[in-house]
Parts: sequence; structure tokens; C-alpha cells
Amino acid sequence: MRTLASPVEGSEVRVEPTDSPGITINGIPAGLASVCKADIRVDLAAGGRRAFVVEHVLGPLGLHGVTAAAVTGSSTEWEFARPEHRFCYSTDLGPSAVVGHPDGLPNPALLEALGDAAVLEEGPTTRTTVTDPVRCATNGGRIRLEPRDYGAGVRVEATFGDATVTAEIDRGGDTDPALLERIAGATTPYLSPTDEEAATHALADLVSDLVVLGGFDDVAVTVDLGDAYHALTVGVARKAHDGSLVTDREG
Repeated sequence: MRTLASPVEGSEVRVEPTDSPGITINGIPAGLASVCKADIRVDLAAGGRRAFVVEHVLGPLGLHGVTAAAVTGSSTEWEFARPEHRFCYSTDLGPSAVVGHPDGLPNPALLEALGDAAVLEEGPTTRTTVTDPVRCATNGGRIRLEPRDYGAGVRVEATFGDATVTAEIDRGGDTDPALLERIAGATTPYLSPTDEEAATHALADLVSDLVVLGGFDDVAVTVDLGDAYHALTVGVARKAHDGSLVTDREG
């Protein structure tokens, strides 16, 4: 379990340490069972609560290897230009339910704050992979997960349009700082000026959906991203778990 030594803040959110494994957002567990929407964005819901655009928070946490944290939304003002805010207003949810970055970025302020924060590590290190290759296709995209050795981390080869980017994600929080800097400045594919920037942004989304929500530590990911690709990334994680193709290993 890896948690923060003290709270940090980023755009729209505050992140506090916890004494137990797992990440929550506005009290909702960040796991596949809580996912209520996965297409152009990912939302979580449980117990009458909902959190919108969670990938912009879970991506930074996963990239820095944080596995235990309590995230709360900090927005207090309505931004009715954003559809999520209009939805919240119409359903009596406050603006703090929206934790996604207003400019479609993977929360660069949070990425920076997490990079500067002290992280505490406790307990045995259990790492999760798939037992066999897992494939999924939807919305014009295709993805494949393959097992990797214990401790190898997550390797991603992501294609969006004419661009392909590769990355090695260290689950212990030792991912290349230059890669994190590129991700921090990459806008969502719906706003990105180039396919390369869109694919770079997608790396944070893949970490959110596969590493944090899916729980995978050691996998190779090959993905050709289509439209509304969270259906693809969350879909392959669910397929692996539902098909009993997931295994935990102790170091």
C-alpha cells in the first residue's frame, strides 16, 4: 500500500492519505464495480453519490504509484458551459461532484503536487496481472492485455489516428519525469491539435482505467484507440475480471 504522508491539492480536488488500501472519490470506491459511465469520460456512483470525469484524478494517482487515498472534489462554483455541471445542477448534486479538469488536461497541478509529495509504503507487495492475453474491441478501437513478469510494471503502446506512443509505467511511482511532463500538458483527444498529443493524453486515461480501476500492476497493453475509448479500456478490464483471467502474486 502506498499513500501520501500529508494532503495535497490540485485543480478541482484535494487528496488525503488513508490508513487502508484503495482510493475513494467523494466517498465512492474507485473500482470497476463503481463505474456507471465509461465512454467519452468515466463516472463513478455509489450510495446516492456520483463523481464525474474521474480519469483526470485517477491517472495522476496511478502515474505516481499512489494506491491508497481519499479524494474530495473542491469546486464550489458552477460552470454551466460544462455538461457535467449542468447534469449536477439538474440532479441536485453540487459542483464538487465534478473532479475533471476544466481544460481537458490530466490535472497538471495534481501531477506536480504528487511528484513533490512524500509517499509512505506499508505492507507486503501484491501485484496483479492477467493469466492469458485478453482482447476487446468496440467503437472502432482494439485493445490487448498480456501478462508481464512480477515487478515489470505496465508497458503501453497506444495508437490514436496516425500517431503511436509508447510508455513504461512504474507502479512504485518511478515513472520517467519527462514522460509525466508530456502527459501533464496533453489535452483530451476532443481538444488536442494533433494525434500525438491525443495519444499522449490517453496514456493517463489508460493508467486510470487499467491500473487504478482495473487493478493491474504488471501488464503489456497494445491499443488502437477508437471513439469514446473508455468503453474499450474499462471493457477489457471487466472482461479480464469477469473471465477469471486475473491473478495476484506476492513478491
